[in-house]
Amino acid sequence: MIRKNVDLIIVALITTSLILYDVTFELLEEFFHLLFEVLHNLFEWVELGVEEVVEFGFHFLDIGETVEYLFITERHGSQVVTFYFLMGVIGYGIYKLAKFAPGTYRYLQRSMLMSWIRRKTQCQLFWHSQTQIRKVILLVSAASILLLLLFIII
Repeated sequence: MIRKNVDLIIVALITTSLILYDVTFELLEEFFHLLFEVLHNLFEWVELGVEEVVEFGFHFLDIGETVEYLFITERHGSQVVTFYFLMGVIGYGIYKLAKFAPGTYRYLQRSMLMSWIRRKTQCQLFWHSQTQIRKVILLVSAASILLLLLFIII
């Protein structure tokens, strides 16, 4: 039942978010703030972990003085290695996302078109199956509900 009417649920959520735009903006702001806070903490956690692994690797390999001078294992040296490692991981993630996104976009576009055609056909069949009296009753009901909603909103 839900899978059959996902398009109507999405339209209802979009309509509700447009009507309650101030609440929608506040919820989106809080969501993005939480998301960035979690991503920042995750980045710091991964950075410290990679930093410790690099530090351990440099000391475990017992490299010579020349190479050790080039790769100083102080805070800045390990942060540079960590930065480039994380940029490589992020770059790989963006590359995979860029390869995945066009197919997803085409699928969503095709799904929206099929949903639009299906709902439009259903509405037309419903409308043509009604008698003249029922059509008038439907129009009067819709107009009166709209009028009452305008009085409530204003």
